[in-house]
Amino acid sequence: MNAITDHELAGAAYAVVADVIHGHPAAPVLGEGQFCSIECAGVGVYQLTRSLSASEQGAAVILRRHNRPVGYVVTRDGRMWRVEALPIL
Repeated sequence: MNAITDHELAGAAYAVVADVIHGHPAAPVLGEGQFCSIECAGVGVYQLTRSLSASEQGAAVILRRHNRPVGYVVTRDGRMWRVEALPIL
């Protein structure tokens, strides 16, 4: 498995997206707005993770992957969501 480099993830702007990685499929959830840097997008990851956790009555955690914040939410219905900032190409 190849590691993703910072250069490959660098973008002019970032969007925050939540998608189901385990359990019953659901449409992706897009965070509000675009972010100018990965540091700013980290705030969006936190906000969307917290919002999704509250609306789906789940448990949430935010970790760092490739030195970038990634949120995970596990819901009562058995879904696991991943929330991350993705470059807009």
